[in-house]
Amino acid sequence: MPVQSSLFETVPDPAGSSSAPPLAPIPPPDARLVAARLQGLIRELRLLNEEVPVIVEGRRDVAALRRLGLKGVILTLHCGQTVAAFAEQITRRFPVVIPLLDWDRRGRQLHTQLTRHLETDWEEYHYIRQELITLCKSTISSPAISSIEELPALLAAHARLAAPAPPRNTTMTGPRQAPRNISSTF
Repeated sequence: MPVQSSLFETVPDPAGSSSAPPLAPIPPPDARLVAARLQGLIRELRLLNEEVPVIVEGRRDVAALRRLGLKGVILTLHCGQTVAAFAEQITRRFPVVIPLLDWDRRGRQLHTQLTRHLETDWEEYHYIRQELITLCKSTISSPAISSIEELPALLAAHARLAAPAPPRNTTMTGPRQAPRNISSTF
């Protein structure tokens, strides 16, 4: 029986079993399911942010989260202090936080530094960032994104995708109108 070595090729089974058709490639996730989960995760983040502060990298990230409806405390990491000093200040002020830094190279570095220095609880909500990363890399309607500030545009694209198509009216309703007489004066 052939063994699948990648999504699109098969190699003979070393045991030399009977030949079977190659395995089909794994389909990409349904865009509507991705859109629904992304919207649900943002709703959950809105609710959590009513009581738990969110930490982002900069002002544009704050603006993006506000556009998504977060009304609670959003803290900016880039505020003129070292990551260690910022973490110390956060630890004194808040018992729990949601670090939501970008997932590009710099964001991953900052996330690692910040969480290493935080002495407040953040692990409880780490799944939010992880799931955002997964969902934003598995987008179908647009290229994958790597920052918080890109979320509103991605959600708007997914909202258009997830919206049901308007019903097609195949029956006439109301009085029938006569076609307009279009004449040209050439």
